[in-house]
Amino acid sequence: MGHHPEHKVLTVVTGLTLLSVITQIIFFIIHSQATALVYQLVQSAIATHLFHSVIIFPLLKFMIIQIIAYILFIFFIIFLTEGCSRLFSLPFYPLSIFFWIMGFSTILGLNSYYFPHSFFAYHPFIKLLWVSLPILLLALLAAYYQCLRYREHLVLGCLFLSISMLAIWPSIPFHSMNSSTRPNIIIIGLDSLRPDFTGYFGHPTIHTPTINHFLETAVTFTESYTPLARTFPAWISILTGKYPKNNHAQTNLPSQNIIKKNNTLAKELKKMGYETFYATDEKRFSNITEDYGFDHIIGPKAGLNDFILGSLSDFPLTNLLINLPLGEFLFPFNYGNRAASITYQPKAFLHLIKKSLASRSSQPLFLAIHLCTSHWPFTWSNDHQTDNLTLDARYYLSVEEVDKQLNELLALLEKENLLKNSLVVLLSDHGTTLGLPHERVIDKRYYEGDPKKLKQITLYKFNTAPHFSVDFKHDYGLDTSYGQGTDILSLKQYHVLLAFKGFGLPLTPKVSSFRSSLIDIMPTVLAFLHKPPIESDGLSLFNLKAHVSRPLYLETDFRIPAIETSEISVGNVLKQSLHFYELDPKNGYLYVNSTAEKLGAVKKQRAVLKDNWLIADINDANPPYKVIVNLKTKRWRIM
Repeated sequence: MGHHPEHKVLTVVTGLTLLSVITQIIFFIIHSQATALVYQLVQSAIATHLFHSVIIFPLLKFMIIQIIAYILFIFFIIFLTEGCSRLFSLPFYPLSIFFWIMGFSTILGLNSYYFPHSFFAYHPFIKLLWVSLPILLLALLAAYYQCLRYREHLVLGCLFLSISMLAIWPSIPFHSMNSSTRPNIIIIGLDSLRPDFTGYFGHPTIHTPTINHFLETAVTFTESYTPLARTFPAWISILTGKYPKNNHAQTNLPSQNIIKKNNTLAKELKKMGYETFYATDEKRFSNITEDYGFDHIIGPKAGLNDFILGSLSDFPLTNLLINLPLGEFLFPFNYGNRAASITYQPKAFLHLIKKSLASRSSQPLFLAIHLCTSHWPFTWSNDHQTDNLTLDARYYLSVEEVDKQLNELLALLEKENLLKNSLVVLLSDHGTTLGLPHERVIDKRYYEGDPKKLKQITLYKFNTAPHFSVDFKHDYGLDTSYGQGTDILSLKQYHVLLAFKGFGLPLTPKVSSFRSSLIDIMPTVLAFLHKPPIESDGLSLFNLKAHVSRPLYLETDFRIPAIETSEISVGNVLKQSLHFYELDPKNGYLYVNSTAEKLGAVKKQRAVLKDNWLIADINDANPPYKVIVNLKTKRWRIM
């Protein structure tokens, strides 16, 4: 075999490819956070289930697909080499090395261009791309000419052509119409979106035209809050109309067995003949399943492999395949997955929504969608962000991007004829704090009490402070914080968007300053549909009386120091939190173990918001203390 030039080319190209793969793996392990993830998984209670079929089979599938992709790359180089060698009478051996270099340079260049946050992205690769890509295209044309002219390597030629067509060929949707007279109910959530980072609420420079227009033409509640500033508890409160204490969703990823989900909005609407959908592009901490009353769940697959493959899949060739139409089937844990931020493209998730809605029935529609582009790490593929941006600058850009995504979503719904007779609810599940001044309701200037007690309040470094600064006078403050669901004294984490808009329905736009909550959405929707109310902690916002005054209850989730900073390390987060979780081997889902759940309940911060007052109970401090704040005068004290 070694005497034939074709066999020598195969050996050389295979060796070069194998060497490149080994090099990628070595550099990825040394310089990325992959080792931290693997180490923490092995050391955790989850390790006993890592070789269960529900975990290992998707991992094996992922590795097999990568092997097949590199095999196809090898034969692609051989196809170019043999075609051009015979056509132009060039030597096989050096030509194969040249085409391999051009091919691999093209892969690196395309990866750098489309995924600049990839570990393997390097700007000079993009410059090299403008040389290597034209050479490959011309060589490909020459190889096909040789193939067709002399009837050589027809099988390889047809194989590459078929794979190319299959990879880029879009699915053709089937359209159906809603023949029901009942209005569609559509809830759109924007993750981590702070109202004060929109033009409608007065931000001087941010560009959010879609959000602004929606709020201007809707019944908008300017003082709305989430009971717990984390995604899963917020959505369960939306679906049940109850506080986390009463629906038992008091953390992200609780055990599904403890949650009270007998009477959800989706189940109530199903009784009325609605077809129900739930769609989200981030499922790591939000295991909403069909058990909550949904006929269809849209988005990337959930479970431990969402964590593993979302963190370990950053390799150039795989990255280029993920967002192709075929990527939806080849990489179900990565396609349209906001958590895999390096390769996430907002349009990919909208494609999943469009595909699922295209085969809907003629029933009225209940569609709940949660867009997470505005969630940490506030980056996505090809977002053109530079490395020196501060945390709030990244958040700023991510909010502008989710506004564009919302615009495309509304255009998609309109094209699908879903906005002709619909009630659309726009909300954010919670806000976020970014290490900016005045993010807490407390300020040292307005403190009234014993100055010695101020030492009990945690100080946080502003995100604009130098990384190694210890200047507590200028670079730290008690009026700032980080994260969501971490700080009850920061209403920026709890203040949310909430607006109801009628499309083809008699709903007059107005602005309401009534203090509302996400728990009010379920009773409001049911009242709008003239359905008798069911047990709920909320109330219908369309049937308000002027004298209504009520307390709102707020609580935090687990506090992990590793996320309360401007520079979050995935390794540190895993180190501090992975021991909280266990794995359900039946479906691969993670959930908080009972010990951590009990500890978390004891260490929660809680508050009540009533009229001009916030009374907060800081249980996770040593010693615990209470804070009372007059929100109107800003005066406060520690009790």
